[in-house]
Amino acid sequence: MAPAAALTGRPAWPQARNAPPGGAPESGQDLPPRLLLKDYRPRSIYKIPQSDIRKARFPIIDAHCHGPRPLDGLPEWVKLMDAVGVEKTIIFTGANSAAKFSEIRKAYAKFPGRFDLWCSLDLSGAGGAFEASAVKALKECREAGALGVGEVIDKGWGFRSFRPQGGGAARTPGPHADDPRMDPIWDQCAQLGMPVNLHVSDPIWSYQPMDETNDGLMNAYRWRIDDRQPGILGHDALIETLERAAQKHRRTLFVASHLANLDYDLTRLGQLFDRNPNLYADVSARFGEIAPVPKFVNRFLRKYPGRVVYGTDMTYSQRMFSNTFRILESEDEHFYDTYQYHWPLYGCGLPDSVLKKVYADNMREVLKRALRGAG
Repeated sequence: MAPAAALTGRPAWPQARNAPPGGAPESGQDLPPRLLLKDYRPRSIYKIPQSDIRKARFPIIDAHCHGPRPLDGLPEWVKLMDAVGVEKTIIFTGANSAAKFSEIRKAYAKFPGRFDLWCSLDLSGAGGAFEASAVKALKECREAGALGVGEVIDKGWGFRSFRPQGGGAARTPGPHADDPRMDPIWDQCAQLGMPVNLHVSDPIWSYQPMDETNDGLMNAYRWRIDDRQPGILGHDALIETLERAAQKHRRTLFVASHLANLDYDLTRLGQLFDRNPNLYADVSARFGEIAPVPKFVNRFLRKYPGRVVYGTDMTYSQRMFSNTFRILESEDEHFYDTYQYHWPLYGCGLPDSVLKKVYADNMREVLKRALRGAG
């Protein structure tokens, strides 16, 4: 099936397995000659109460953000943070050296107390032997003011910051979270009191066949990953690397990006939490994935109120924040997010006790706990 699937022509309703109740369409009710799924933008027909939540019920720490581009947009970001209730934003700078980190920090230093800056990892050592240089760079970034490490991204090929010296067109798989070469780096993060934000797998449907059975096809075809390629890990194997890293490094605090992309199997995520007290997860950019199952999400977060942190991983705007608040706070039904989702969403109706933890208290605890275990 082509990635951009289409509906074509007039259906033969009498022969269709799922014919509409009224039989064939009336004369003149032609379907569009071609409708691409990527262009499908349904509007809810239901006349039911709708929430417009402009400010979060409790103060927020956004635990997953890459900042504005260019950085001269920061003043507008801070104004919006004030308006929607964001107390502080954690910025993944992408800097893997103290020099790069310090340069970026200059812009954020104009807004004291509003941003915590995290660094990346330098895994570019010659011949794949990056451990010593990465630990050294990590220490220097910490001295320059970095408070954590992330977002460290895998998706199957290994951490993408891995670039063997010498260049070349061939892409060499990098280390995964449980690679023994990462052990001294994760240990150093614990020593320095720096939590680590890890992005291992991508959404499950990115690894599944791009056909009529794929529940996330309309997004999956843009993000697809062929896990049959030699040297690449699939979804389940990547989740296993995350757990092995957490098990080997109990003093290191890991925050799994995007609910570890287990939004489709929160039971499994809960089992990871049960076995690994040093593992947390952020909900960034997965609001549309949890909103179709609001009752189950509500039960899950009531069971694990201290393990999930709020994050966005999206460009700041009033509409974006309001959508996240609506999904977490309201009990609205059958509405659509105009960004990228093509399925109806529902509010999870989280209780105040859980909201307060997810919005900020849990991330405060992560930061405090990391510092308590340092040294």
